[in-house]
Amino acid sequence: MTLNEWLCEWLDIYKVPYLTRGSVERLEGVIRLHVPAWLKELQLEDIRALDVDRAIAACKAARTRKYLYFTLRNALRKAYCVDLIPHDITQKIESVRYRAKTGRALTVTEQAQFLERAKDCKYINLFKFYLLTGARRAEALSLKWSDIDYSLKQIHISGTKTECSDRIVYILPELAAALEEQYKLTGTGVLVFPYNKTNVSHTFHRLCPDHCLHDLRHTFVTRCAESGINVNVAQQLAGHSDISTTLKIYTHITTEFSKTEFAKFRLTPKD
Repeated sequence: MTLNEWLCEWLDIYKVPYLTRGSVERLEGVIRLHVPAWLKELQLEDIRALDVDRAIAACKAARTRKYLYFTLRNALRKAYCVDLIPHDITQKIESVRYRAKTGRALTVTEQAQFLERAKDCKYINLFKFYLLTGARRAEALSLKWSDIDYSLKQIHISGTKTECSDRIVYILPELAAALEEQYKLTGTGVLVFPYNKTNVSHTFHRLCPDHCLHDLRHTFVTRCAESGINVNVAQQLAGHSDISTTLKIYTHITTEFSKTEFAKFRLTPKD
């Protein structure tokens, strides 16, 4: 069995039944785009740790190296566990160090400037949806009109990352208005936002060059903190599986607020 044959079987048996569609698509993309052809053609028993290290080192982007490392390590580890290869070469593969970039929310001023620049953009209702729900890119782009319950004023978001990401968000007046405008554009279709993900990201970056699209999600949680929404509620609305992710944002906001308030301190208060 070649590595390519095993990767396809590994996906079908051990990943597809247990992961969300978005996670499976990411794995498929890593395998299709970043596992080199020469490595895919090798027989499983002929692959050495050095081969894997070379393939990973050839990736220019650190984040891609991380994904490729975890994909190959997990697939080859499973191949050893099911007796397809005699040795566990994953113990010899060089680990990949990668520190994910921390999201940076738009300030209130940046948010207003962005919305002004985007007001005539075809994606304006989608951008508002991100800001008003904290949805991930794929979650919004896979949203169906049937997921929206206007009688209860809520939306079912089918999570694309973890079980916790499958959640309910609520329709506030501003969101209702954006959805109404969007319905005039795409209401005859199945998807609320039938757009290409790459085009959406590129358009956002053109309109807001100092941020990435995911920062709109970070902005949503930041606005929750600034509005005094309970951190547990914000975690649920954002679909964070770990509350520490939400708490980092809340702690940052609290710290900034404390600094601003402390600037008012005077050893001798004014009359």
